[in-house]
Amino acid sequence: MVAVLSETKSICPECQKKIDAQLRSVSGKIQITKQCPEHGSFRATHWQSTSIFEHMQKYDQFQYLGDLNAPRNPEGCPYVCETCVNHASGTVIGVIDVTKRCNFHCAVCFSTFPNQESTDYEPTKEALIGMLEFAAKANPKPPAILFSGGEPLEREDMHEIIAVAHRLKFMTILATNGTHLVTDEGLAKRLKDNGLNIVYLSFDSFHEEFNKKVRGLPLVEMKLKAIEVCRKYDMEVILVNTLMKSLNDKEVGDMIRFAAKNTDIVRGLIFQPIAFTGRATENPFRENFREWSFAEDVEAQTNGEIKTTDLFPMSVMTSPIKIMRKFMQKPWPLFSCSPQCGIVNWIYVAKDGKMFPINRFVNFDRFFNMIRKTAESAESKGKMSLLSSLFMASMMSMDMFLVTKEVGMLTLMNSIMRMHLSPSYQSLGKIRRRIFLLGCMAFMDSYNFDVNRVRRCVVHYITPDKKIIPFCAYNNVHRVAIEKAYAEKQKKR
Repeated sequence: MVAVLSETKSICPECQKKIDAQLRSVSGKIQITKQCPEHGSFRATHWQSTSIFEHMQKYDQFQYLGDLNAPRNPEGCPYVCETCVNHASGTVIGVIDVTKRCNFHCAVCFSTFPNQESTDYEPTKEALIGMLEFAAKANPKPPAILFSGGEPLEREDMHEIIAVAHRLKFMTILATNGTHLVTDEGLAKRLKDNGLNIVYLSFDSFHEEFNKKVRGLPLVEMKLKAIEVCRKYDMEVILVNTLMKSLNDKEVGDMIRFAAKNTDIVRGLIFQPIAFTGRATENPFRENFREWSFAEDVEAQTNGEIKTTDLFPMSVMTSPIKIMRKFMQKPWPLFSCSPQCGIVNWIYVAKDGKMFPINRFVNFDRFFNMIRKTAESAESKGKMSLLSSLFMASMMSMDMFLVTKEVGMLTLMNSIMRMHLSPSYQSLGKIRRRIFLLGCMAFMDSYNFDVNRVRRCVVHYITPDKKIIPFCAYNNVHRVAIEKAYAEKQKKR
């Protein structure tokens, strides 16, 4: 059975011209179909099951954002990011590529294309400082900067760059394969002392067969050592898993249980279904690896401890953030990305190891609707009125027995209030060491590209020439030209 869900725009994988496209429900999956006048028709899996798609749409807060009136599929998108006035979302995470150098040669690297292996792209420290200062002036300012590459720790001055970001009051995140943390004895301490907050550590599999096939070498022992190094210096870790159907999708439950056993230092576990950009672009078997069913795998492989309906779109955070803004000196941007971009939840781990998604502690629909209504009038309310509304929403929705048994009423109420007054990991207090963020971020490639998702993107690249470009637009349309132009400019100096 085929049902058309929506009309949108995409790009042709061959010529990158903007073309009409449809999202369709086909045999229980969401597909994108499109027709290029020159190169013919294309279809690709766009997302997971129709039922999960509908669940995420239900909790999408974008429909309540009356201040975001940007048109769907605006003219010029995704080609004119530097002059676009129609982007619907601010930058939640600013991504800065600090080098193309890497000590790995991964088959799934999305940042290096097959014909681009020798590109000499490495912004100078001065350029990177300029990019950070540019990001700091944004309104609203991005809460976090993610340093990426290549392998950022190939740079010997990485701790100095992080220090600048720390002084500019960004949460600092470092994407790394972890090898330098293990082999360079003093590196982790230098990073910690200069303000690194989170190590974004790639960790795909507990099976070396997969690691050797996809990453080129056995990695499990090294990854575990990297986590121990981070534990020694109390640098929080988010594990990042490149998810590939039939290769490592049977390990979803094992990865979740590993995170649950290490919540003292592992703050999150993010699965990223493979996107066919970079080296993976020309993979002829892409659809075999793309047929993913993350939410269903989570439920099946955790034996129902975490259900499909325990996962929510990132935009569910929009209402709480609109309330938080009243208490923040520099308000965060809204997490207004498409529900197909990211699904998440916080998982609380009890002392006996049992996992509780945090929505289980409340009547979530009741709590969600009360918070949404409070957020709609947040601008006209005083701080005490908002705190009172938060307290009432919590008390009227809470599962008192479960909260008292597993967390403690006072601990949970303190955490809820502190998170709204001063949102950070530290404000979670004692709960911080017992929870982790479970999420799935589904990046797009030129086959399943949806312009309407791009216009709502909240993860943006910051370029040396001070452009802000949505993540998937950058990797599919802009990356090669920008890196080539910068490299040529540097050679002329």
